[in-house]
Amino acid sequence: MGKEHQDTIANYSKRSKSQKAIDCLLKAGAFFIILEPIWMLLPFAGFLYGSVMHIEFLSRNPHTSWLVQFVFPTHTLFPLGLILILVGFSVFLVGAFQIYSAKLLKKGLVKNGIYSKFRNPQYVSLTLFGLGIILTWGRFITYIAFFIMMWLYYFLSKSEERKCLALFGKEYEEYRKCTYFLFPGESVLFSFFRKMPGIGLPEWANMVVSFVLVVAISIGSGYLVQAMKLQLRKHPPVIDGALELSEDGTQKVELVMVKGPVLQAAPFDSRHRQFWDNTYEMLISSAKIKRALNQIGMRENHTLLVFFTPGSNWRSAAHHDYRTVKVNAFMVIAETPLHSIHDSIFKHSYSIKTLKLIRAQELSYGRLENGQDPAEGQVIVSGPPMGKVDASFQKRVQDRINFYLSGM
Repeated sequence: MGKEHQDTIANYSKRSKSQKAIDCLLKAGAFFIILEPIWMLLPFAGFLYGSVMHIEFLSRNPHTSWLVQFVFPTHTLFPLGLILILVGFSVFLVGAFQIYSAKLLKKGLVKNGIYSKFRNPQYVSLTLFGLGIILTWGRFITYIAFFIMMWLYYFLSKSEERKCLALFGKEYEEYRKCTYFLFPGESVLFSFFRKMPGIGLPEWANMVVSFVLVVAISIGSGYLVQAMKLQLRKHPPVIDGALELSEDGTQKVELVMVKGPVLQAAPFDSRHRQFWDNTYEMLISSAKIKRALNQIGMRENHTLLVFFTPGSNWRSAAHHDYRTVKVNAFMVIAETPLHSIHDSIFKHSYSIKTLKLIRAQELSYGRLENGQDPAEGQVIVSGPPMGKVDASFQKRVQDRINFYLSGM
């Protein structure tokens, strides 16, 4: 080992503990800067991905099926939700550029641009992004997860503000006085929470109490929104018609095809209405479906209530081209005469007596154009024998009907 190298080691060992601590902090700081976006996005990632997992499992369980229903009407609020998503994403990019460029260039406290109004613009952006998602495709579980995400952001941002106070001192204290924590008018909300009875408890107890309160508010407000939606909802987008079961047209049954969430994915698409019309044509033209209805003994006083779900190529079909995209039909034989009274589907959905459930798989308009039966897959009939009542079956089908109707 050379003398120069030995001198270097000796000099390094003589460094004070504070100097070594500074080196460790610098390394930890660099590591934190690299991973900070990940720490910040963790609650949002949990909201975005965790809230849409196990949907099928939730829908099968009668005690959790309500979690997959939609809080807001996804079709009418889709444009607003899309705008909030774009605004939130834009704010996130601008805020991230400001804060991380300042850290890399060692400019100190960032107080210009977006930070001149909001001291936590990254959380503001993710909040807007999350609101856009629940307005666009917000199931109840996503709605609850959003409130929990905001609860996590509150404590996370408070922790970050304590670090800023320790780092910048009075400068940051003055900065706090002239900026918003998350949104304008928040002081009224914060003063309300400060008056809540859990303030005198230990910090861990306060977190538990606040978490329970946040979950209760999210569930209660979600049910309130659904009740208001039911009262204000007008005629749903449906196609009324008749399905001819006999070749000569003497035997017909009432058909109500409801435009559920799966057909609301592209409200700005010019071909959307054409796709909607062609799904109806596929339905009334399928010999497989007619054969199944004849075999179970469907009568003219029954109603066939139909919804659609994505088929196997829903994501890959050329931009949802109505000729190539495949859909699955979820058809309920209802004893309740619905006729053309659109409101009855919504206001009396819980009293619709279902007799049979039929699932037709892989319907495509391209097959119909080629002279084939539009139903490429199986047509599966389930449920108790006609005339018998099965409470468990009734509940499962009803939960599914309510799921389809909730997004409208």
